Amino acid sequence: MKDNESLALHGMQIAIERLTYEIEKQRQEAEEQSRFRGLPEWVTLKQAAALKGGPTYTFYGQKAFLMPCCGRNYRMVGGRRCWHRNDVIEWLGITDKELKKYADKHNMKLPENYARRSDG
Repeated sequence: MKDNESLALHGMQIAIERLTYEIEKQRQEAEEQSRFRGLPEWVTLKQAAALKGGPTYTFYGQKAFLMPCCGRNYRMVGGRRCWHRNDVIEWLGITDKELKKYADKHNMKLPENYARRSDG
């Protein structure tokens, strides 16, 4: 009888751990969404660069492979290149380490010095 109780208790502990993990994951996703709640539907490179930080806006503008969607998949809005907020939100999470995989996704070849920095 004790073995069955022990197994049941262990099963409940695993279920609680899974639920805790899922709750935390959903909390983080909700927090991320609220962070970008005020982001317009179409985002200019200047706005995106300000959100990402790091290099200056002009630096991003000189290197298409560092732009959202590697400089592709943009729309002209008011005479400026703009990317959809969902593309920008994805781009904000890309670091040099993930850049090769991101560039491959957008059919962009990276310069060798950037490709070496990346795990992709």
